[in-house]
Amino acid sequence: MNGAEYVVRTLQERGVERIFALCGNGLAPFLEACGALEMPVIDVRNEQSAAYMADLWGRMTGRLGVVAVSSGPGHTNALTGLANAWWDGGPLLLISGQSEDVTRGLDHFQELDQVEMAAPVTKYARRVHHESALGFMLDEAIAQATTSRPGPVHLTIPEDVLAAPFAEEPEPEHGTTPASVQGVGPADEALVGQALDMLAAAERPFLLVGSGAFYSGVWEPLRRLAEATNVPILTHIWDRGCIEEAIPQYVGVTNDELNGAMASFSEADLVLAVGARLDYRVGYARPPAIDADVRSIPIDADPAELHRGRRADLAIAGEPRLALDALATLAGEREGWANDEWLAEVRATREALKAQYAGLCVGDECPMPGLRICQEIQPFLQRDLTFLLDGGNIGRWAHLWLFDRHPSHWMTCGASGVVGWGVPGAVAARLARPDRPVLLLSGDGAAGFTFTDVETALRFGTPYVMVVAHDAAWGIVADAQPPERRVACELGEIRFDRLAQALGARGVYIEEPSALAPAIEEGLGLDTVTVIQVPTELGGLSAYTGNQG
Repeated sequence: MNGAEYVVRTLQERGVERIFALCGNGLAPFLEACGALEMPVIDVRNEQSAAYMADLWGRMTGRLGVVAVSSGPGHTNALTGLANAWWDGGPLLLISGQSEDVTRGLDHFQELDQVEMAAPVTKYARRVHHESALGFMLDEAIAQATTSRPGPVHLTIPEDVLAAPFAEEPEPEHGTTPASVQGVGPADEALVGQALDMLAAAERPFLLVGSGAFYSGVWEPLRRLAEATNVPILTHIWDRGCIEEAIPQYVGVTNDELNGAMASFSEADLVLAVGARLDYRVGYARPPAIDADVRSIPIDADPAELHRGRRADLAIAGEPRLALDALATLAGEREGWANDEWLAEVRATREALKAQYAGLCVGDECPMPGLRICQEIQPFLQRDLTFLLDGGNIGRWAHLWLFDRHPSHWMTCGASGVVGWGVPGAVAARLARPDRPVLLLSGDGAAGFTFTDVETALRFGTPYVMVVAHDAAWGIVADAQPPERRVACELGEIRFDRLAQALGARGVYIEEPSALAPAIEEGLGLDTVTVIQVPTELGGLSAYTGNQG
């Protein structure tokens, strides 16, 4: 057994199911080991795609996503996906090749300090300088990626370390911890009791849930707590969702332009934040976004997160699911909850914003308004399908109109706000939920980044339906510029439906709005990739209201 075989076998023992990769310098022994040990490899056309796949896999499943790339440019191409996992707290391992370590420092091929490049966006980054350190560093990397607040890690493994023989084959460890996000212990009971008292005393409380809530699996206790208290619930825009069903207490995502409920959030007197950061999405929980006297109760598995951004009034370290379970039980035993009027007020502010736009999209002409595309898609989201959202302007319309719930099988870019991950991400999403269809809604700018990986989806048998909203612009930027003076935001037309056909997929061009829903329906029933191009009006929120956006 050599170093590469040791790495692959260890990953298999820890439950890693596949590797996302692109071959190149320094990686040959690793890929050969994958073949010998029957580790599935999803190989792509751009290292950025491989990193996006591993990132989405980790964020969607809670299990370690592994991406393997070559040295130099292969490594640098993968860094955006690595950074995406960093912003979003997703478990990801980037393995990068390197020329033999014995020639390091002599200007060998693609010599680069890959570790220092990766370090700012990882929890752990090391170069394995010798095969004797390989096992320790691999175990440490996996542990860092999957414990506390999960996140990305990196190992540069030189080719001679991967090819080096091991003196004897180590026996598999019994009871090895899986390479998936690990829970922590329960929260302090006394603190949970104090949190309940503060929640009961509040007149305008909010629950804010983020990716930490998803990784902990809080849906059932969160639903019970909501039913008992009628406290309004927000989810962080771009964070992982855990609102699996539409419930009256859920009032949308944290963005004041896209969710009218944020006007009420600014009046909150208490925020219970579950696995969620009080960051830019809520105005850093400072005036004018929220009252200066608001009280905060963060619940997080990572103690380092509890006072991040602002000093908490009551900080609870522990597994969010267990904390909410205890809180929901106590809330159910307590009488006198008086949040009905407050919840109705919050819901009214949400509906008022939606009403401003509801009547805009009643015509049957193309190009279609972005909101009309979302209206045509909405009925499909009542099904058990995986929904992916990739794009700027069309993403804004979708968050405004579609997020009446936020289930874990809906995926967005993550807290980074990156675009262009959707085409490869759909492959990983189909692999993660192979028995459920995948629907991807993308802007045309986003689609242009990685579109050739449609062929990758065909090669690995991961069909999906992609709706491309084509407005020939970077829509959010164009929307903010005067039409007569637009700079660096308008694009030419690309027929993505024809590109799809050239790559071996199915392409559909929409010429009237009524054709969109039937095209999606047909595509979801086919065993291939279907790309549906929709001519779309160039217009964001401000184009319709004059003072929004």
